[in-house]
Amino acid sequence: MPVSPIAGSRLLTAVVAVALVVLTGVRADASDLKLWEPAESAAAVEEESTGDAVLELVDRQQAEIDQLLRRLEAVEARAAEAPDSRLRFGYDRGFFASSPDGIRLGETTAPFLLKLNSWMQLRHTVFESEGMTADQNDIEFERLRLVLSGHVYTPDLKFFTQIDGDSDQGELADWLDYYVLYDIGHDALGLDQNHLRIRAGKWKLPFNRTRAESGWKLQFADRSVASSFFDINRSLGASLLGQIMIDETPLAWEAAVFNGFNTQGFVPVRSGQLDRNLATSARCTIDLLGEWGTDGEPDLTQHENPAIRAGGGFAYSRVDAEGLRELESIRAVDSGAVLATILPPGVDAFNVFLYAADLNFKWRGLSVLSEAYFRRINQFSGGQVADLFDRGFLVQSGYFVCPNKLELVGRWSRIVGDSGTLGDRRQSADEVAGGVVWYIRGHFAKLTFDVTRVNGTPIRDPALNLLPGDDGILYRSQFQLWF
Repeated sequence: MPVSPIAGSRLLTAVVAVALVVLTGVRADASDLKLWEPAESAAAVEEESTGDAVLELVDRQQAEIDQLLRRLEAVEARAAEAPDSRLRFGYDRGFFASSPDGIRLGETTAPFLLKLNSWMQLRHTVFESEGMTADQNDIEFERLRLVLSGHVYTPDLKFFTQIDGDSDQGELADWLDYYVLYDIGHDALGLDQNHLRIRAGKWKLPFNRTRAESGWKLQFADRSVASSFFDINRSLGASLLGQIMIDETPLAWEAAVFNGFNTQGFVPVRSGQLDRNLATSARCTIDLLGEWGTDGEPDLTQHENPAIRAGGGFAYSRVDAEGLRELESIRAVDSGAVLATILPPGVDAFNVFLYAADLNFKWRGLSVLSEAYFRRINQFSGGQVADLFDRGFLVQSGYFVCPNKLELVGRWSRIVGDSGTLGDRRQSADEVAGGVVWYIRGHFAKLTFDVTRVNGTPIRDPALNLLPGDDGILYRSQFQLWF
């Protein structure tokens, strides 16, 4: 049955309208899709008997079709320019939910991103004591982390929070980190990204390389004795950080003000745990040769060309008895005794200066990491005590005997100082360790086995499975999973 030209025009209009909705997902206004409605009825058209009238009608219909197609192109263009407000979910080294253009505040588009990560370290520890401390044989969650991170309102305003529930604290949840990081240089001053930022909250304070390295990117099951002794760990505070270019090489830096050394979890508000003296610290790093990368301590990327990174740090705090818990966090070489307990009666305050320097190398599966540490304690109040000086170092190396899969590692750390004798004589503590690491899926899934010989440890660090005065051999087997 033949179809009249008008019926064909209406059918084509409907088809194009449906195609517009299907292909663009945008429902056009009626004004966008309205076709010419002929004034003549079907009967009148049928009465047209001349070929000229039919051709005139076809021409008018073709003109209307061309107009509709132009409007369709305009609608498609508007749809392409419209913000994508769909909520997206997926996995990209962490589960995420994002809104590319979540909401609009006036004329400003405000993106949002939430990312979820988790990682754990299941460790079996055996310690064979050769001194006065007890043996150990147990299985524990050394780290049991849940991480939420992302940005709000703008990609220049990031947040990071990390909850820990390891066995050292009875597997109770602890807010290990929580901070915001604002790229004020990029957002407000028009600088390149990461050139000037502000951080506020609780986080790893800038000082030494080993603490700055994440616990899931280490070569051994944990950090060295020396790096833990000369450490300021976490606290609440604020910092400025950024980078400057030196001959096209970025120098990264951070300077912070915070409550005090190792004061994470301390109760504020005149509780007797914190004194009124804020502490300061700073750190900078520069890649002297090549690009260091982001694979942590081992050379997982198998650098084709040598890479060298250098860094340095400084920290200062005035500690007094007003914050008794903070005062008791300072330990002495080599017994690990609390310094405040061996000071003369009446001494209730002193200065602590810390310095660190590191030089590190990677090339073709070989990594060599070295750090030097220094601590000076002086200006004692309430009694006469000589200036105390402690120093230490760490030398650590790893080599992949099977590229990216099997690595042999070794290290030596040493601490020497006179803080344990109040300046009378020097004492020392050593750590010698070796191990093997099987990288199943890089750092995301790996097995670590290491053996450590200690001859007296001046620290109390459950993460290292060591207590003050430990003398003996430590065996650790650890499985790590990160996703």
